[in-house]
Amino acid sequence: MIFSTCLKRFILPLVMLLIALTGCTSNVPVGDEDEAMRIAESYYAMLQNGEFDNAVALFEANQQGHWAMFLQDNMKKLGLMTRYSFKSSMVNTVFSGKFYIYQISTRYGDQAADEILTLFLHVDDTEIEIASHKINLAHSRVNTQLSDSAEKVEAK
Repeated sequence: MIFSTCLKRFILPLVMLLIALTGCTSNVPVGDEDEAMRIAESYYAMLQNGEFDNAVALFEANQQGHWAMFLQDNMKKLGLMTRYSFKSSMVNTVFSGKFYIYQISTRYGDQAADEILTLFLHVDDTEIEIASHKINLAHSRVNTQLSDSAEKVEAK
């Protein structure tokens, strides 16, 4: 009698809570931060070497045309990247997955720039892809970010 009451009041709710908590964490992507950094570094190495076709392949397939034009346009305006260094990184977990955000200092000829590269791992995917790339020049801004990049992530 006492055991049955204890089971109903304490143990059964505790077991149900543990089951519920286990279910909540199973859909969160693990997301390897080292893999995201490797992708970001290889992307910038490709840009510095003028390998735009390889760099574009790191974006989501249905956005590659946009980013190919973006990279070509910026190369015409700025020239090839001559230097880059990673300043900081941040990981932001949201319901739909994980964002890996990097701040990079770059140089195009004699023009300095600060850039933001955002990678994304969707909760249902295993592949990290580049979501956006933004260039802020020292004296002017080059509008480089997709206006629908946030909507694209939410729709996925």
